[in-house]
Amino acid sequence: MTHADMQMRLDRFRATAAEQGIAPAEVERWMSRLRPFTVLLPCGDGPEAGRWGGNPWLPGDVPHPPFTLVATIDCAALPAEATDLPLPSDGHLLLFADENADECCTFEGTVLYLPAGKALAERPYRDDDEDISWPVESMRQTVVSLHLPTAADDGDTPEHPRGKDLAAAWEATSEYALDERAVQLGGLPTVFNHHPIEDAIEAAGPDGDVCCGGQRLPGLHEDIRRDPPKDEDWVVLATADATPDMVNGQYTDLITWVIPRQDLADLRFDRVYVHHDGGS
Repeated sequence: MTHADMQMRLDRFRATAAEQGIAPAEVERWMSRLRPFTVLLPCGDGPEAGRWGGNPWLPGDVPHPPFTLVATIDCAALPAEATDLPLPSDGHLLLFADENADECCTFEGTVLYLPAGKALAERPYRDDDEDISWPVESMRQTVVSLHLPTAADDGDTPEHPRGKDLAAAWEATSEYALDERAVQLGGLPTVFNHHPIEDAIEAAGPDGDVCCGGQRLPGLHEDIRRDPPKDEDWVVLATADATPDMVNGQYTDLITWVIPRQDLADLRFDRVYVHHDGGS
């Protein structure tokens, strides 16, 4: 969906709301809370904006993280309206995750940012001399769309007395669902068993040593517990649909990279939470 397609969807939504007798001022007030996101797909027909799988290209002084590369995002290829995130304007974001994470709600992975202009070399990731990188496919920007900001916005509230009707009209114009080998940037998380942002908030709190039914989380930083971000400061950086055949037989399904918004603006990725969640 291009920017022009999105504008057509917004026009259809406004027309549907008008047919239901909803005041234009209420429609615009409700729409002001929508969150933009973009989707990259191997089968897309938009501009190339990243790569699924493969080995990372890294500077000589940057070690390969102990995780598998899921996707590489070309920040310069993303239009400004693609998300509402403070993404860098150039360089690449490398999204890593633990391919062996076969349990719900594990936090294993990381993100690297590589500024433009650095000398890079391909760096294989091997386990017992076996190359365990994922199959490589180019990804193209396919969807630029909008999400409701919270689940509460699909009902009537004092601020939005016709919220339920507006949400129904919005969903009726929806043409998007996350597909296999897709990467969504921005927007809201997809929830299977647990909510990625809620789990990140819990993990970052004073009792964050355990989460998700008592599971101990690795790699948490004391500074984020001493001064945790506000709940509303956490954002979804990316979501990837990793199907079983793309994860060497593991049934991971959904991987979400969650980060405090200011950390992303500061290009600080040591406090990213990489949330694995299975769909069954």
